[in-house]
Amino acid sequence: MANCNFVCEIGTEEIPAVYIPSAIEQVEKIVTEGLQAYRIAFAKCMVYATPRRIAILVYDMSDSQSEDYEELKGPSVKAAYDDRGNPTRALTGFLEGNKIKLQDTYIQKTSKGDYIYAKRKIEAQPVTTIIPVIVEKIINELNFPKRMRWNVKRVSFPRPINYICVLFNDAVVPHSIDGINFDNKVRGHYIQHNRLIPILRCEDYISTLERNGVIVDHNKRKAMIHEQLQNASRELGGVLVEDDELLATVTFLTERPYVVVCSFDEAFLSIPDIVLITEMKEHQKYFAIRDTKGNLLPKFLVISNNPPTEHIVKGNQRVIRARFTDARFFFEEDRKIPLAGRVDMLKSILFHKDLGSIYDKVERMQKIAKIICNELSLNTQTIRKIGRAVMLSKNDLTTALVFEFTSLQGQIGKIYALLDGEDEEVAQAIDFQYRPRFQGDMLPEDIVSIVVSLAEKIDNIFGSFSVGNIPKGSADPYALRRQAAAIVDMLVEQKIHLDLSNVSREVASQYKNGDTLVEPILEFINGRAKTFLYEKQFSFDEVNACLAVGCYDYYELFLRARSIHEFRKDKRFGDLLIAFKRMNNIVNAFVKKHPGYAFSFNPDVLVIDEEKYLYSFFHDKEKNIKEYIAENRYTELFLLLIEGKDIIDTYFEKVMVMDTNTAIRDNRLGMLHYILTLFTTLIDFSQIQE
Repeated sequence: MANCNFVCEIGTEEIPAVYIPSAIEQVEKIVTEGLQAYRIAFAKCMVYATPRRIAILVYDMSDSQSEDYEELKGPSVKAAYDDRGNPTRALTGFLEGNKIKLQDTYIQKTSKGDYIYAKRKIEAQPVTTIIPVIVEKIINELNFPKRMRWNVKRVSFPRPINYICVLFNDAVVPHSIDGINFDNKVRGHYIQHNRLIPILRCEDYISTLERNGVIVDHNKRKAMIHEQLQNASRELGGVLVEDDELLATVTFLTERPYVVVCSFDEAFLSIPDIVLITEMKEHQKYFAIRDTKGNLLPKFLVISNNPPTEHIVKGNQRVIRARFTDARFFFEEDRKIPLAGRVDMLKSILFHKDLGSIYDKVERMQKIAKIICNELSLNTQTIRKIGRAVMLSKNDLTTALVFEFTSLQGQIGKIYALLDGEDEEVAQAIDFQYRPRFQGDMLPEDIVSIVVSLAEKIDNIFGSFSVGNIPKGSADPYALRRQAAAIVDMLVEQKIHLDLSNVSREVASQYKNGDTLVEPILEFINGRAKTFLYEKQFSFDEVNACLAVGCYDYYELFLRARSIHEFRKDKRFGDLLIAFKRMNNIVNAFVKKHPGYAFSFNPDVLVIDEEKYLYSFFHDKEKNIKEYIAENRYTELFLLLIEGKDIIDTYFEKVMVMDTNTAIRDNRLGMLHYILTLFTTLIDFSQIQE
């Protein structure tokens, strides 16, 4: 903590853990932006937090503001002086009002004429007058899900504020907020060292708290917890079930963390392990352990704010026994009805008031899945598995375990399907329909899961658009962008050629005003495809050139963008693209001036050899070009085009397309249009940047 000369700690009752990470970011922003706005120099600002305190440490903070000048705009020169050149009331009022002298003014030209200006020195204030303003801003403006008031105080916070410690250069900054005086005292660990402790020097703040049972640096606490969890798991002969979200939560539940090893009855292992792990995490914030073979051990780890004792162990074991007993009851009740026997129950679960029940959703998914199967020409056995998976896809929503743990939808369905003897691919698809659940989540890989997942996501997007739930700005409450991105990701990564335009037009009739939704939805998915292709390191013009041709086979578009990207490294191909763009620009410019113009071309009336050579090259290669495009053989296509580079270059050197003879001009335009037409379904050359 060398060079730390400012410390502020807001001591509170225990704040909910979920509130704290956002608060840390907000406080850091308020402090750094506040110091900069007030022209107070500093080296760095660190913000730490525990459940009972928010701490701000600033290093090398200046004693006062830096000097500055403000520019003042006065009246226009015409208004500032009368006909004799004497100052008018407008000028004298400007001088008096701002306490400046005439000799300090100057004339500055503006877009509205010449004006009187002056510079005035802004007095530097001591930092001790600024600090209270920033601290009050922190308390009053932090954005929390909920705030409260206590006693008769006007100030609000998520939990009552017990004290505010504010030190600058080791001295208390004098101030009071709603009767809470700034002081130099902080509270130690609320059980082990529950007393107010004076901080005599800013540099002693962290070490003083550590001696009194508080690790104020949440990053250090997090690392300590993870290390202790790993060590405890190894000592038990197992492997920790890693969970970054849970680790972040328990970090803000403790001030001095300890790992406590507990156990539960092995009989509970008959319950699916995902249920036990979720029960431990969601209800109790416990960590699970697996053995080296991946089986759940009858042990769990508790993060305690106090050293382990027999009382703590027994208390946590008693709680988890009750939780697991409930889970076993739910599991056994669920198993009385097979998954396939729950279909009709879906009719009583509302999906959306304008879209019907979950049963209605499954019916729509069946139709979407059939359309996709037809587009992909899947075999009968695979189609049957997909139909079965869709039928079972939502049935676990009727189970007690999913009612208790909504995060397990799909996963419970998979488990119950396997227990019922369903096909493994069918069971897997029930789980994978919801993926990706988060950034970096595993995507479906087998065709049954892929089709079911596509049907789920397409129905969600069409359904949401049909009832007006369309993402706007940063708002996307139904995660439609993530689902659209997953559609593109699945199709490209699994190398599946699927024309989403055909699929969308066929499924549209299931939704209100469905026909009018097709284009907006395709554009919405295109937006996600654009991001996906950018992430593959393709340049913006390569991506735009591919997306602009009205193709919605995203694996096909990926192949085109990749081919252009790779071949563009060859200078000959780069020059060739420029030549095609030149053709495109000439034709488009003419069409713009002559809307509705009908191109015509007769090779027999070509005039000079260079245009005859150009025509012959593309005419002779036309069959190959169409074949290569149809079969996605872009490497061969581009190598073929490179062969014609010299012919194209010579054509533009020797031939004037816009000839004064309109018949020759029109025939030459017709030939360029013919050549470009060969590639209209491939890329839009006008998008390529030279």
